[in-house]
Amino acid sequence: MIQIQDKTKCCGCEACVNVCTHKAITMQEDERGFLYPTVDESLCTNCRLCNSVCAFGSDKPVTNTERQDVYAVKNKNIIQLKESTSGGAFSALAQWILNKGGTVYGSAWNENMMPIHIRIQKVDDLPKLQGSKYVQSQIGGCLPLVKADLREGKQVLFSGTPCQCAGLRAYLKQDYENLVCVELICHGVPSARFLRNYLDVLEDKVRGKIIDLKFRDKKRGWGALLHATYKKTSGTIKHIYLSIGESYYYYYYYYWGGNLYRPSCYNCKYATSQRASDFTIGDYWGVKNTHPDFDTKLGVSVLLANTIKAHDIIKQLSNYLDIIPSSIELAQRENGQLVSASHHNTGLDKLWNIYEKEGAKGLDKYYSRTHRKTIFKSKLKRKIPLWLKLIIKHIR
Repeated sequence: MIQIQDKTKCCGCEACVNVCTHKAITMQEDERGFLYPTVDESLCTNCRLCNSVCAFGSDKPVTNTERQDVYAVKNKNIIQLKESTSGGAFSALAQWILNKGGTVYGSAWNENMMPIHIRIQKVDDLPKLQGSKYVQSQIGGCLPLVKADLREGKQVLFSGTPCQCAGLRAYLKQDYENLVCVELICHGVPSARFLRNYLDVLEDKVRGKIIDLKFRDKKRGWGALLHATYKKTSGTIKHIYLSIGESYYYYYYYYWGGNLYRPSCYNCKYATSQRASDFTIGDYWGVKNTHPDFDTKLGVSVLLANTIKAHDIIKQLSNYLDIIPSSIELAQRENGQLVSASHHNTGLDKLWNIYEKEGAKGLDKYYSRTHRKTIFKSKLKRKIPLWLKLIIKHIR
């Protein structure tokens, strides 16, 4: 049976849970909220199927890359572009699949604002999957649904972190021509419980229930603005916008993420130019320098086509995307996870100590006390009108 002795060897992809025909494996939280497989020995038959699909823990190298073409892309649909985190590459791929009568799987918020993978079949449902979640999504029972769709001959797009995509491929145990895997350029993932506890603190402050969350709202352009939608007890819907420095979760993720990620993230075998999926997508940071003629106001995606299948699909996306050829060398300049995994900053373990002893409220108080200047500057900066920011930037 699968046994996790070393937490750096488990990415939480849930392939082992889904492959177990006896339902002997469940995902259980550790003290920091990260999920790990636990085996009910009374149900286990020692068939070892769980071990056979453990792609992350195996010694097999990442070898899925057949041909790698790199592009800077931007969605032609302005609505989808505004709702996307960067250039809307995922939305274009998803719409292409849905228009062919296919299904799309990706991360969405559930009613408790916890990230879960869901299946959609309509373009109208696409906004549920758009936007970065900055937390690990629970796969749940999606993998058998993917297999069923594929066997019925449907076109399927599955999106997730590189380890989740690799977990799906290991679970399927064969290649499907009608499957398109789209992975993120992933820095690492905090636990869903860590985020939920932060939202509890935020709900206390706004005195309402958060019903939607966008980590990269584009109200003030392509950047990093947290947008929470919440409902008051009266039923009134309100919104709150926070810059990175005003949110301890966002600040620690963005600047101190090297201490808050899942242990396996610092040992990620997929953080390299060799990729495990058909497509790899992310923000094209530094695109103003590498492709200065590209309009970047609402974001630009870097899109890696890693397989022959992906290369053929790119040819069919001209109606959905503005596409400019680029290179892996240019994309790697400001996307470090195309080179190596995130570094674990052990000197910042005090954050976990505070969280485990005093909870999210204690961590919020610690942040408010130790980062007063950061919070003040962030609030001040957020209140400067966008048009004035653009003038100041132009003068510089």
